[in-house]
Amino acid sequence: MPNPPLEKLAQGILQGQRRDLAQAITAVETDESAADVLLSILPPKSGAFRLGLTGAPGVGKSTFISQVVPRLVEAGSKVAILAVDPTSPLTGGALLGDRARMVKDMGEACLFRSLASRGSTGGVAGCTDLAAEILARAGFDIILIETVGVGQLEVEIATEADQSWLLLSPEGGDAIQLLKGGVLEVVHRVIVHKCDRPGSDDLMRWADEAARDQHSPAPIAVSSQSGEGLEEVVTEICKAAEDQRQQPDTDRERSRLRRRLLRRARQEWIKKGLELAGGEPGIDRLVDEVMSGQMDVGSALSSMIK
Repeated sequence: MPNPPLEKLAQGILQGQRRDLAQAITAVETDESAADVLLSILPPKSGAFRLGLTGAPGVGKSTFISQVVPRLVEAGSKVAILAVDPTSPLTGGALLGDRARMVKDMGEACLFRSLASRGSTGGVAGCTDLAAEILARAGFDIILIETVGVGQLEVEIATEADQSWLLLSPEGGDAIQLLKGGVLEVVHRVIVHKCDRPGSDDLMRWADEAARDQHSPAPIAVSSQSGEGLEEVVTEICKAAEDQRQQPDTDRERSRLRRRLLRRARQEWIKKGLELAGGEPGIDRLVDEVMSGQMDVGSALSSMIK
């Protein structure tokens, strides 16, 4: 069965149709040019708060989210979660491990969506910004973006979110990663997760010292097992979301829009350039000529550019 036209999906989103919203994000994930149509129909909406959650694999980001989201919903927020998952090398799809932890159905007030990383090394999928923008225009006022978990390379989230929080745990060498800087320099707050584990007091002390050095808010000790710190986390998120609604960060929104336009322009430039170079058949022909020794790689590249 063919997918509905993008215009119909956009109208369905405006009417609150969750199926149309899901199909629209899938369309954008498949081909980002679909967002050009969708965003031309969906009215802009400022004030939605994007919170990025990053941290090494195994730190407990998914478990943390599964405990925080129901509390945000109870506080009256409409929450969407974009979880960037590792990509299958065979199908290109995302492993929905995060969704398995979201065992409670929270109805229309919550939406969970996995995005395939598709080879991205920055912790977020290429279409994360576009998916978050569509969700904001669909009426979600808090959008949580969970990165795939790639350690210190994972700084791209700072450009996608209004705030970025780094989760650390007492085990796994996180203290060393904290002292190295890297991600810490671009995040807004540190969450010492699994604070009921041995070594959490030392990690909390180091995180507090690092936060003071960076002039950042104090870290929060959290245990998803016992519930310690979760109410403080929810309070901070709700406060940040309210601040965003009352006074949207127009400079950050402008920067995101600029990156979005530049990214789309690059995609279209590459597409048009490859078409002018003969498309896939033209590239295959050049590969054959290089393989047979008729030309070198530099000459093949020059002929493509011309």
